[in-house]
Parts: sequence; structure tokens; C-alpha cells
Amino acid sequence: MNKKTITSTDAVHAGERKKKAFDAVPQPVAMTATYTFDDSAEIVAHTEGRHPRPEREEYGRYGNPTCRAVEERLAALEGTEDGVLFSSGMAAVSTAILALCKLGDHVVLFSECYRMTRELVETTLARF
Repeated sequence: MNKKTITSTDAVHAGERKKKAFDAVPQPVAMTATYTFDDSAEIVAHTEGRHPRPEREEYGRYGNPTCRAVEERLAALEGTEDGVLFSSGMAAVSTAILALCKLGDHVVLFSECYRMTRELVETTLARF
């Protein structure tokens, strides 16, 4: 896979929408948990994947424009297809382990790893 050349513009503008709320110059911070739709038809179109609105922008726990902009900017800077933000290191670690491991797999940890990661693997996940 060819890695995209990173420019200084990517560091400043990657992940930003062309039209921003309130005609802001930088990406504004979206501090909301819910988003509106213009009408019922738009909700149906969104749930059927026919609406251009990003799929995660319907409820704040699924995502918001601020986080999405950061994910896209980091992905651009790292030269990857996409990125994901997490609210904590444990959220990132547990998601990675659960996404990559299946029944019977082993997780190898170094001796000085974060205690809660070790507890997750040795206690919680060991039951499964």
C-alpha cells in the first residue's frame, strides 16, 4: 500500500468539513449528545444508509463531528485509512483485544503492563 505524503496542510485541516457550524474557521467543538433530523423521511434515509450524514452522528455515544475530525486528522497524519478515539486507555486496550481475539487465542503481556489490563485478561477474559 502506498503511503500518502503528509503535508503541513494535513496537520491543520485534515478531517475538517468544508462547511462548518456557525461559519467557523476552525472545526468547532460539538458539545451535544443528540442530533436532529429535518423530518421523518431524513431519519428513514439515515437508517437505510441513503443519507449523506456520517453514520455515527445520531447520538453522542456513537460519535460526534469533533471526535470524527480528530480521528480523520490523526489518520491523515499517520497515513492510515481511518482512526478511532477512545475515552480512556482501558477502552482502547479492551476494544483491541476483543476485536482481535477469538475463543482459544492467547494474549501475551509484558511483566510490567498496566495492572487493569492484566486483570482484564487474566480474570475477566479468562472466563470466556
